Amino acid sequence: MSVILIKNNKGGVGKSWITLQLAHGLQHVSDKKVLIVTSDNQNNILEYAGKDKVVSDSGLEKWIKTGTGDLIRLRKNLFFIPLKTSHLNLQSKDKLERLFEAFKEEYGYILIDSTPVVGIDKYFVDLADKVVIPGFADKVTINSITSLLEQTEVRKVKSIIINKWTKTAKEKKYYHGLKEVLEPYEILLTAPIAQSAMIGKLIDDGKTIWESNSKKVKEIQENFVGVIEAIL
Repeated sequence: MSVILIKNNKGGVGKSWITLQLAHGLQHVSDKKVLIVTSDNQNNILEYAGKDKVVSDSGLEKWIKTGTGDLIRLRKNLFFIPLKTSHLNLQSKDKLERLFEAFKEEYGYILIDSTPVVGIDKYFVDLADKVVIPGFADKVTINSITSLLEQTEVRKVKSIIINKWTKTAKEKKYYHGLKEVLEPYEILLTAPIAQSAMIGKLIDDGKTIWESNSKKVKEIQENFVGVIEAIL
């Protein structure tokens, strides 16, 4: 059983979409029940999975308080707990730890779609066994990733996924710079995932990459297989 944190302090890098692809892939590979928890009250994972957004009165907040709440089935053996508020403050992390211990009894993998929310994000870092960092090939993201590597136990970081790649000279420069930064570590740096209309269509159709037979999507699948292998 693993708790996997998908984290970057920079927004808009595709954390939620990447979380869903990893979760669905892990479910396929392991044939175990997989749970996604989010600290993002936009709950975009629902749209990416082709589900209607819900106005939740009993999301993660209620789970922490009472040990029960909304549980949305996204796919076979793949479930999601939404978040209601934009700021989830905890007086103590004890309840969150107890909740995750209960989840570990039922789920083979728990993935956390992490947004820097005051009061809970630092607890998610502590709870995670493994960390995946999505980002762009640009200066801001490279600095953010370097900072995360300094803040997080490096042994937890299993992969860095470069997303929304547009093949510019600057992106190539920063990508190779990141490769040099990662040389001392056993961290998988994926081939960049290109920004494309094809991914947009999958999102519009509410499908994951594992539900497509497109040859172009197969290249993205291979990227995620590498990340899943690093996690396992």
